Amino acid sequence: MRNLLVILVSLVSFLAACTPNLQEPAAPFATEAGPTGIGGRITDQRHTPQQGVWVYAYRSQKSGLRGPADFETRSGSDGGYFLDLVEGSYHLVARMRQGGGDAGPPRVGDAWALPPSNPVTVFQDRTTLVDFRLAGITSPRLMREGTLTSGTTGFRGRAVDSEGKPLPGVIAMAYTDADHRRMPDFTAPAADEHGHFVLFVPEGGSYCLAARTRTRGQPRQGEPYGQIGFDTGRCLPVKAGQIRDIGEIVLTPYYR
Repeated sequence: MRNLLVILVSLVSFLAACTPNLQEPAAPFATEAGPTGIGGRITDQRHTPQQGVWVYAYRSQKSGLRGPADFETRSGSDGGYFLDLVEGSYHLVARMRQGGGDAGPPRVGDAWALPPSNPVTVFQDRTTLVDFRLAGITSPRLMREGTLTSGTTGFRGRAVDSEGKPLPGVIAMAYTDADHRRMPDFTAPAADEHGHFVLFVPEGGSYCLAARTRTRGQPRQGEPYGQIGFDTGRCLPVKAGQIRDIGEIVLTPYYR
């Protein structure tokens, strides 16, 4: 009986040690004691605070982070914002429209940003700290059609030229087959100032990838353009729930 009691005590201690502390957030977000919710600061690419930016929180990513959000707030003069939320997980996106409205289709000149990862977890009596850096929208058409701004499946990479220099603003594209003479099935938001991009796809499978500086029509003579998978006809596989790192995709002048 005594041996059984010792075993039970040891088992309880082991399970307690293995049980995650729900008060501790998952990386990469820090928290601080304070009101329950999400707060932080919004800047542009030059680290200048941005006022009047809408931060939207969605309970689910099914909408593609479009349409009416479950919660929203607006940044102040110092770029700071706070979302008053209950415990749980939320998918975030920040948007700034030139007209100042809180809704409407994306337009050239607008800006937006995602957190380093979605979803973001909120804990009781803790403020989860999430900062945003806005990037400009260069192609409203692609933002409306086929661009996924969040997800758990896709490709991560960096667009560079033949000398290895980053190419900000490049659009990465995914095709479900090796026919690149058509509109892409999915596109990434424009690459950041270091050429980094994340191209989300809705499910696992095989995708051929391309990257270019323009967004419409067939590539023009001399336009920077890069491909992965088209030359061999073997598109890149990615598993559901995987963000596959493809390294660098090199863009060179396009010639037919």
